Amino acid sequence: MWNISKNSLYLSLCAFIFSACVQSDVGEGLLWRVQWPKQPANYVFGTIHVDDKRVKKLSDRVTSRFNEAKILCLEILPNRETQVSIGLAMLLSKPHSLDQILGENLFNRLSLSLNKMGVGPVQATHLKPWAAMMLLSRPKGHGGYALDEQLYHWAEYQYKEVCALETLKEQLAVFDQLSNKDQVSLLVDTLDNLPLLHEMHEQLIQTYITGNLDEIYQQSMELQAADHDLSQRLKDTLIDQRNVRMFNRLQPILNNGRSFIAVGALHLPGKKGLLNLLREQGYIVSPAGIAVNPW
Repeated sequence: MWNISKNSLYLSLCAFIFSACVQSDVGEGLLWRVQWPKQPANYVFGTIHVDDKRVKKLSDRVTSRFNEAKILCLEILPNRETQVSIGLAMLLSKPHSLDQILGENLFNRLSLSLNKMGVGPVQATHLKPWAAMMLLSRPKGHGGYALDEQLYHWAEYQYKEVCALETLKEQLAVFDQLSNKDQVSLLVDTLDNLPLLHEMHEQLIQTYITGNLDEIYQQSMELQAADHDLSQRLKDTLIDQRNVRMFNRLQPILNNGRSFIAVGALHLPGKKGLLNLLREQGYIVSPAGIAVNPW
């Protein structure tokens, strides 16, 4: 039943699902202190890339640590230039068209769903298959900012330095390097499971609110995709490889202290997660709510 969740939610950079419900301020379990001995602390915060007021109700601890930071680092900077570039990257190059790639029957089926979202058939013909899938699987927005964007605008208001741990080209390469066959497979999975998406997104948000990284990680690992090989390749490129890249770029920033690092929550846990990579490098990594003496 949940085959689409492994692929589509990985592609949304939010690949975790867990049936729990705790209504509280967000932050406990998602905020981690990272520092060298006798150096000012940094804080790493796991985010979720959705526009929902429940996930943007941050705890006092998260807000305080953010306010104290001198620099905010995100996966990419969600500014106007980035938004325009993403829109352009979703389009096929001429003379390719999505109706030719999908065939008449599948394209007509897709057009009916996209039309309900305000994307007409002419616009749809210009989309890459992965872009069409992303539009279909995207949670309904509420006219505001996603959590990452909210943090970015707070940082601008406070005149903080901001930095990106990846380039947009690097992030989009994850999708563009998928073959058309793989992209179409993901798109078909999404279309087949559209009625489940709302339920899946709600469970995703409830999982995030709990702030339990162990549960988030375990549940994401237990999900099984119809195409196991594709699922493993997605995890490697969307999570593991990007973790190493972000870890390498984080180190000079962490060495200076007083930074606030906000990345998707699934990048934090696991043997190949950012928290473990930092521990292996010698950093003191601890939950923000636990007092630690960094000798």
